[in-house]
Amino acid sequence: MKQVRIYTLKDKQSAEIYFHRHWPRHMASLPAFGIYVNHVYLGKECQVIATVTYQEDAEIQAINQKYMASKEFMSDMEGFDMSSILRVDEIIIKETLF
Repeated sequence: MKQVRIYTLKDKQSAEIYFHRHWPRHMASLPAFGIYVNHVYLGKECQVIATVTYQEDAEIQAINQKYMASKEFMSDMEGFDMSSILRVDEIIIKETLF
């Protein structure tokens, strides 16, 4: 199962820091929680956009909560002001034409 995650940040600088500094950390820590990163993009309007894969029929909310409560997540986000993330939109995607 795939998901698109769109993080809207308070400003361009916060988006660039989150993208360049913290997402590489996430890419190393997320697989231990059953979350596999496919791609991460820096959006035009203060956004970071990620596509991730979970096992089929995974309980995404439970997995995300476990990760966000973990020491790995805390380490990944060290030095980042979490209030800079204004919104996270999650979209489940099922198939592709190519």
